[in-house]
Amino acid sequence: MWILYCILHSVLASGTVKKCAEKKLQKSFKYYRLFYTLFAFAGFVFIIYYQIIISSVHLFAVTPLLLIIGFSTMIAGLLIMLVSIKKYFMSLSGIKTLISEEPTPNALRIDGVHKYVRHPLYLGTFLFIWGLFILVPLISLLIANIIITVYTLIGTAFEEQKLQKEFGTAYTNYQTQVPRIIPSFKRRS
Repeated sequence: MWILYCILHSVLASGTVKKCAEKKLQKSFKYYRLFYTLFAFAGFVFIIYYQIIISSVHLFAVTPLLLIIGFSTMIAGLLIMLVSIKKYFMSLSGIKTLISEEPTPNALRIDGVHKYVRHPLYLGTFLFIWGLFILVPLISLLIANIIITVYTLIGTAFEEQKLQKEFGTAYTNYQTQVPRIIPSFKRRS
């Protein structure tokens, strides 16, 4: 299911599908992002629910030290995800289309957490899912985490290409100064 979800997520986000949808939907295309977000969220919730109810093998016992590591990692990931989601929620969710008729151009954001990592939402996601695995070491969760991690790393490469086209030299310079997913706390020049 995770593989199917990842494929559908990518196909629906692709430029080709968006252009086709724009031609067919015309004025209603402005709601495409909102539909995409709702579809992605519903699919995600369904798969998580299914994954919780299926039977799976525990890979190791969780010790008190692993509990501390797992919870700390999950909380750090959740906080990073919340900061990232808050920063982009209105535009990425599609809700902005319900409020404003005028599309707002994207701006290259290199402030806040983006000073340390180019893709903080993905960093937060990785910390959260792998922290959860430390707490609940099920083989089904391990498989899901591997699929999510590989999918996200591949997707990030495509997203980087899109951002280079959109922001040009400004993004290329940003890439040389800030790491993709593993943060750097060095001062930028």
